[in-house]
Amino acid sequence: MTYKIDAKDMKILKELDSNADITIRQLARNVRMSHQVVEYRIKKMMEDKIISDITSWIDMGKIGYLFFRVHFRFKSITKEKRDEFENYIFSNKKCFYMSTLSGKWDSYIDIFAKSPLDFEKQIEEITNEFQKDIQDYETLLVSRLYVFNYKYLFEQSERSPIREFVMFESFSEEKIDDIDRKILKILAKNSRKPYLQIANDVGLSRSSVKERIKKMHERKIILKNRMNLNFNALGKNSFKVFFKIRGNVEEKKKLINYARMNKNIIFVLEIMGPYQLDFEIQIESMEKLQDLLIEIRNNFPIIHDYEILSLLKDTGTDYYPIEKGEYAK
Repeated sequence: MTYKIDAKDMKILKELDSNADITIRQLARNVRMSHQVVEYRIKKMMEDKIISDITSWIDMGKIGYLFFRVHFRFKSITKEKRDEFENYIFSNKKCFYMSTLSGKWDSYIDIFAKSPLDFEKQIEEITNEFQKDIQDYETLLVSRLYVFNYKYLFEQSERSPIREFVMFESFSEEKIDDIDRKILKILAKNSRKPYLQIANDVGLSRSSVKERIKKMHERKIILKNRMNLNFNALGKNSFKVFFKIRGNVEEKKKLINYARMNKNIIFVLEIMGPYQLDFEIQIESMEKLQDLLIEIRNNFPIIHDYEILSLLKDTGTDYYPIEKGEYAK
């Protein structure tokens, strides 16, 4: 039986959206429930994939990686072949995210690479492995990723906090060692894992692990710990809207700021390729999406053209996929 969220669950989700690091004790006080009830409800929401995960978001640009997005269109593909494709990508490539699409493209993947040559090698291996299945593909270079909180959790009468962080705001080659990499790999799966358990996993003391994590936050290698939600479970549809921009930098900044304030826009990517901006919009229906796009186009004449893709499902995410290849040195 599917677990259905209620008003108490929504209170918990709002607290975790505001602060993914909040302790169970403090969360219980804030929502006026017992410690045991809060733990049970979070566990159930994770089991039923309402909460996808609670993870550390790591700025791969800080450790020398570029960010590419690749759209694929298949000739005709069976479910078994699609599963094989997805398993191959996540097993062999530095894949951050994959999604199934409806529209011009059938699937897309986000890949990290140390250089354009590293990226080219990864794509060549994919297209060679599935040359009978891939009809076409398109490559975008992501120069910046804005991540906003789930403002749509809050009613209009409530004050919706605006929280964000930006990946790839700068590019550098911060030094991390093998212990740091192990810690990042753990936090990328569960940022709420206790320091003592992480210490046991990596062979250090609790205080040493805590200090290393603190320093990686200070160096902006770890940007933020975040609750990630399943849009389907919350009654939302998810769309990618790509914009062609004809205007100056200041006008583009105003458009990004509009996205920051809008409750349904969760991610914004500045990209290089056929389009310049990519909005991920989680909203109730296509009709409401069209209303939003009319508003955006009327307010921002710098938009020359746009394209909509529907996200059918999140296929998988790996917030630190670097063990599938060379580590950052």
